[in-house]
Amino acid sequence: MSGADGLAPPARTKVDAPVALSSGVTLRGDVRGVGIARQMLIDLMARSSTQASASDAAVALSEIVTNALVHAGGEVTVRAWSAATGTRVEVMDNSTHLPARRRYSNTAGTGRGLTMVEGLTDRWGVVPHGTGKIVWFEIGQLSYTGDHSVGVEAPAATPGAGADAEASAVTLRHAPLLMHWAWQEHAAALLREYLLHVLTKDDTILDKHAEASAAMSLLGEQMPTPDLPEEVDALMAGALEPDVTADEVILRIPAEAVKQFATLDDLLRRAIRAARAGRFLGPPTQPEIEEMRSWLCSEVARQTSGDTTATPWLARTDVRATLADQAALTETYAGFAAVDEPLLATDEASIIVAVSEPALRLLRYGRAEDLLGRRVLVVVPARYHQAHIAGTTLNATNGRDVLLGIPLEVPMVRADGSEVPVHIEVRPERLDEGRRVFVARFRAA
Repeated sequence: MSGADGLAPPARTKVDAPVALSSGVTLRGDVRGVGIARQMLIDLMARSSTQASASDAAVALSEIVTNALVHAGGEVTVRAWSAATGTRVEVMDNSTHLPARRRYSNTAGTGRGLTMVEGLTDRWGVVPHGTGKIVWFEIGQLSYTGDHSVGVEAPAATPGAGADAEASAVTLRHAPLLMHWAWQEHAAALLREYLLHVLTKDDTILDKHAEASAAMSLLGEQMPTPDLPEEVDALMAGALEPDVTADEVILRIPAEAVKQFATLDDLLRRAIRAARAGRFLGPPTQPEIEEMRSWLCSEVARQTSGDTTATPWLARTDVRATLADQAALTETYAGFAAVDEPLLATDEASIIVAVSEPALRLLRYGRAEDLLGRRVLVVVPARYHQAHIAGTTLNATNGRDVLLGIPLEVPMVRADGSEVPVHIEVRPERLDEGRRVFVARFRAA
């Protein structure tokens, strides 16, 4: 079976075979075009007596066209040829970003489209074409004859050719690779929800979404992937510093991509506001993930505008709630704070909302107010920061409970900076109005 790693279509040979029936349609920036393309293909395959495989072909086509409309924007052209021996379909869009498999977590709601296409077809691939690309697939074996030179593209420049000289170098220092990996999955899900939320209200959203997706693809292509454990449940236990951080990553940002990063930053800001207003099914972004996105986009904007000074990434632990917020936290979560064992509770943004007296003594804090309203990273050793943020991000994205409810022995950071090993178990608990807290009960090891 062919994959999509830059493979050209199979060689065409002229044989004495019936000419394939053909059909095509051009779709213009509307996801309803997926249904139009599906019906065109189903009708064509019925006329060529290949309807037995029409269902698989229609599903594969739907996946490719959806990706093209959502991630490439602009016009999408679908061409299909079918004869009794097989069917070939080509989808042409205006994006030079070639499709690539992404390593998302096992429960992700995205990232499986190429695997689906591969499973439903006999051969598939992608080739550059002009200013964009063609994604093609075949089911069965189609013979090419006469004028039906199927899928032979005109010579085209390699994507990005000639533009590299115009690309700017953007240096990312102390780049958080594990957080970026988790963010790619979370951001894709968040953008998809925002797209559906505003689809009928904003007739430019498909093009904006395509720009944002192009920026994410560029990062996905150039940012290294950390060496993650094979079993993703081991993420927080096995993916630790310094292995999940790159001292330096140099991105090549084409001139036209600078605007795409600005669009990505803007759309995700809007999506996070909508999520915090309760308009989405999933919870909003972890604060550190939001700050990392802002850092990435601001580094691109600043360095491509002439200021090449690179600002290293640093996860913040010094954020505090206001005194009024601390008082509200104390009242709202008083029940957790009153227990007679070490306990620390955080909300869905990993902000400490309750801490018991035994926990304060074990961690050498004098008052609950010294911890309330702070990010939980303040009690997490720095080498575990990315693992913690990535784990909570995956949970927020798709409900994956990485190490929740599993007894562990881990170190916690005391007020004086020393570490104390503890036996700990973290469990989510639901409150009124659908809110959740994550309750950590622990004791000295």
